[in-house]
Amino acid sequence: MKLISLLNISFAYSGTDDLFTDLSYSFSVDKKVAIIGDNGVGKTTLLKIISGDLLPDSGRVVRSATCQLLNQINTDSTKSGGQSQQQALNQVFDSGADVLLLDEPTNNLDATARKDFFNKLFSYCGGAVIVSHDRELLNQMDTLLELHNGKLSVFGGNYDFYVAQKRQMQESIEAKYTDAQKEIARLNATIAKAQNTRQHHEAKQKKDMANKANGSRIDANALKGKSQETEAKRRNLIQTKLNKQIEYVAELSAQLRDDTIKIPLPNAKVYDKEIVRLENVCFAYGEKSVLSDFSFTMRTGERVRIIGNNGAGKTTVLKLISGILQPSAGYIKVSGKVAYLNQDLSLLNPNKSVVENISNYADILLHDAHVIAANFGFRGDTSKKKVGVLSGGELLKATLAAVIGSKNQPDLLILDEPTNNLDIKSTLILEDALNQYSGAILIVSHDEMFINNLHIDRFVNM
Repeated sequence: MKLISLLNISFAYSGTDDLFTDLSYSFSVDKKVAIIGDNGVGKTTLLKIISGDLLPDSGRVVRSATCQLLNQINTDSTKSGGQSQQQALNQVFDSGADVLLLDEPTNNLDATARKDFFNKLFSYCGGAVIVSHDRELLNQMDTLLELHNGKLSVFGGNYDFYVAQKRQMQESIEAKYTDAQKEIARLNATIAKAQNTRQHHEAKQKKDMANKANGSRIDANALKGKSQETEAKRRNLIQTKLNKQIEYVAELSAQLRDDTIKIPLPNAKVYDKEIVRLENVCFAYGEKSVLSDFSFTMRTGERVRIIGNNGAGKTTVLKLISGILQPSAGYIKVSGKVAYLNQDLSLLNPNKSVVENISNYADILLHDAHVIAANFGFRGDTSKKKVGVLSGGELLKATLAAVIGSKNQPDLLILDEPTNNLDIKSTLILEDALNQYSGAILIVSHDEMFINNLHIDRFVNM
C-alpha cells in the first residue's frame, strides 16, 4: 500500500523549544485522518513536513504516495474568503494526488460550499490528512490524532469517540488525583501524630531520668539515642513517600482540564423591548450594491443567526448595526449597549494587561477587574500578562471577561464567525460563556454544531 511515513522526526523553529521529538506515524491512501490539538502545538507545521515544504531537523519522511497541500488562501477584492477557499479546494481535488493535505478546509465556506466539499472529500478515491476544528467534519473521520507536547496520540474513531475516550481519561485522572490528595492527608496526619508521640515520650523520659541515679541515667540515654535513631528513619521514610505523592499530584494537576468560567447575572431586570431596527437599508462598496431595501428587527434576549451565501452581505449587516459602517440609504436604530466581536478578537488593547483591559472596557475598579479575571482563569501573575502576548484561547477568554464578565454586560453581542480561528477547547469555552450570557446574540457562523449548541431562536436568510 502507498504510504507517507514519518520516521522519528524532530523539529523546532529557531530559538524555540522542540515542536516534535521522535514523532512517528504512517498515513495511508485509504484513510481520512484528522489532526487535532490546541492552537500553537504545530499542526500546520506537521502538514508542511508531510508535504515536503518543510524538512525535519532529524528523522525522515518516506513517501511512496503523492500528496497535495491546500495552499494558503489569498483573497482579492473581487472574491469573498469563502469563494477563494472554494476555488483553492477545487484545485486540490483536481490534482488527483494519493493523499490530500488540508489545513482548515471548511473555514469561510457557506452551507452550499460545505455540502459540495463534503461530497468531494468522501467520494475522493485517495487518503486525506486534515487539520480542522470543525466538529461536524471530524465526526466523519476514520481516525483522529491528537498532537500534544510534541507527540501524537491515536484515537481510532471519529470526534464523538474521541470525546468519550477523553472523558474516560479525565475521570481516571480525577479519581487518581482525589486518591493522591487523600494519601497526602493521611501521611501528613501520620507525621503529625508521630511528632506528638515523640514529644510526649521525650517529656516522660526527661521526667524519669531526673528521678534516677547517674548509672541508670547513662543506660536511659543510650536507649533514648537508639529510639531517636529508629524514629528518624521512620520519619524520613514517611517524608519521602509524602514528597513523591506531592510530585504525583502536581503531574496529575497539570493533566486536569479546568476551563470553567463564571458569568454573573446582569445588574438590572431585562424587559422585553425592541433593541434593533433596520428599515429599507441600502449599502454598496463602490459601485457594487450589497444591500437593497433590507429590513430587520431584534428584541432583548433574542438569539438570531444570519444565514446566506458568501457575498450576500452578512458581515455588512453586522457592521451596520454595530456602527462601523453607515448606510447609503434607509433607517437604523439600535438601543442599549452593543459589543462587536470580530474574527480577529481585536477589541482589547494589546499593550495593556488583561486586568487593565477588563477594568477599562467594563469601566470598573482594578480590584473588581482582578475578581473577573480570576473567574475566567487569569489568576495571580497571569492577570498581568499583556494582551498582545496571549495565545488564541487566552485572548478569547480575556475578551469574554472584558465584555460579559462584569454585571455591566452589553444588551446585544454581535459575533462574526467566532469559531474560525479557535481550537476545539476554546470553542467549548465560548459555547459555555454564551449559554450563561442572558443578553441578545446576533451571529454569523458556518459552524453548525456550534450553532446547535447555542439554541438559536430565529434564522434570517439573506
